[in-house]
Amino acid sequence: MALPVARSEDEAQLYLDLHPCERCQVADVDWRTAPGQDEGAPSRRYYGVCRRCQASREFAFRLPGRPTPPGPDDLVFFGGPEPSQLFDAGEWRLISDAGIHEGGAPPDTGSYAERKHAFALGVAALAEVLKFIPDGADAVPETAFWTPHGRAAYDQKPDRFTREYLERWLDGFQEELEARFRD
Repeated sequence: MALPVARSEDEAQLYLDLHPCERCQVADVDWRTAPGQDEGAPSRRYYGVCRRCQASREFAFRLPGRPTPPGPDDLVFFGGPEPSQLFDAGEWRLISDAGIHEGGAPPDTGSYAERKHAFALGVAALAEVLKFIPDGADAVPETAFWTPHGRAAYDQKPDRFTREYLERWLDGFQEELEARFRD
């Protein structure tokens, strides 16, 4: 079975950050990488040791056939126009909510750079949800929710997965990112 595709380093790193050690539930690893092959396609292996319990950790991802480079203004870049294979649409929405919440925290919470990165991550994650909507469709299809967390996010608020809703909120958060975090 082919490995899932990590469309960018940011997407792979987010996956690593959100998958803590099975033994101690901490996601603190000094990751190293090595190139590899998966059924003839290039891949990248991430490996390291959990800093808390010393358990060995390893993940491997296939690299995209045609990687899309980030744009000059992309603070966070998860990949090209195709939807993610690592996170479902509901998970991206949850990631977006957490990033925007963290980035919108009061100035005495974390550094400016940390808040800016968190908010940019939240905006980029929200844009990822839109990639699951097929051309001509008005909403994310139910097949785009394949994890328990993602499915629960959809079941609780399905209206948050319509094209109109997502585009309106994405535009607003992009404007807020530019206004709040001018350098």
